Amino acid sequence: MLRWIAIGIGLLTAVLFGFIIAAIFLGEDFRAAWRDVFIVILAALQLIGAVLSIAILIALLYVVDQINRLARHNVIPKLDEALTKANEALEATRSIAHNVRDSAQTATTTTTYVAERVVSPIIRISSLVTGVRAAATTLARRGNPDEPKR
Repeated sequence: MLRWIAIGIGLLTAVLFGFIIAAIFLGEDFRAAWRDVFIVILAALQLIGAVLSIAILIALLYVVDQINRLARHNVIPKLDEALTKANEALEATRSIAHNVRDSAQTATTTTTYVAERVVSPIIRISSLVTGVRAAATTLARRGNPDEPKR
């Protein structure tokens, strides 16, 4: 394959040199005739380029339309469904958070109630018993001075 490319480049180079030499030696008529031929060739190539550009533009518009249809019929409904599920999960999470907040408030209230109504009287009674015991121990030692103090 590389050999055919080299042959094509060599052939184009030979033709180009042939035209340059012919343009130098054959004079004004040859150059004017080939100038007109090249103008026609360039116009034809420009026409082909314009037609290809229009075809590419039409193909691009078709692809954009197909992507738009795909988005409208497949992607957007799936996104809506995912959004609905996410909203449901968010609502469930809010409900759970509200229940946790209520439970924490109830636990705080119960703890405060137990501390004020149950533990506080027990502490007072324990203090009173300890004081009575200390007083009884002190009174019991008054009669025996020989016992060591604890």
